[in-house]
Amino acid sequence: MTRLFIVRHAESAFNDQNRIQGHKDSGLTARGLLQAHSVAKRIKKMRVDRVYSSDLGRAYSTTLAIACYTKAPLVRDPLLREIHLGDWEGMTPEEVDRLYDKGYQKWLKKPSSIRIPKGEGLGHFRKRVTTRVRAIARKHRGENVLIVTHGGVITALLADWLKADFDNLLINLQIDNTSITIVEETESRVRLKCINDASHLNGKQRIDHTLFSKRS
Repeated sequence: MTRLFIVRHAESAFNDQNRIQGHKDSGLTARGLLQAHSVAKRIKKMRVDRVYSSDLGRAYSTTLAIACYTKAPLVRDPLLREIHLGDWEGMTPEEVDRLYDKGYQKWLKKPSSIRIPKGEGLGHFRKRVTTRVRAIARKHRGENVLIVTHGGVITALLADWLKADFDNLLINLQIDNTSITIVEETESRVRLKCINDASHLNGKQRIDHTLFSKRS
């Protein structure tokens, strides 16, 4: 069995500004730095044998805060990036609606029906992240692995593990900044121990206004 501790990155500037991120990066806010150190202190109490991080700055900065409390080997992995959201990256939902024929409102109804110009297809994205995390789990049988990544990635993994409708999860499931999802995985079975546990934040958590910002 491999135990996976999957953490969403701390609050970024684009989260705070309600802007769509994807691969377009922004640094952590002051609140985000507090969140990163809060989750780091919690992770310190857990046994972590390996650490993997998305290579995007907001995730890697969160990982470095955690790494201060662990001695585990760290891998910075581009396959754990958020979905690439093409021409929408850096925009607010209002800007997307104005420039792309109410594209954000259409996305709210059924994300998989929208093809974002120059963006990554949902099918490709889901295969990218699920294949990579399965490979990590197989490689580290018997170990505890920390993965620091993005809300969209976590949602894609949960849809795969639960055999759930990805559109429904993407719209309705909240993944908070620095929340922890714990999964025990074998070749034949996946057991979800907890989802979106942000109890370590003690009120420092912020609810984002936009779904893209909330997940990216």
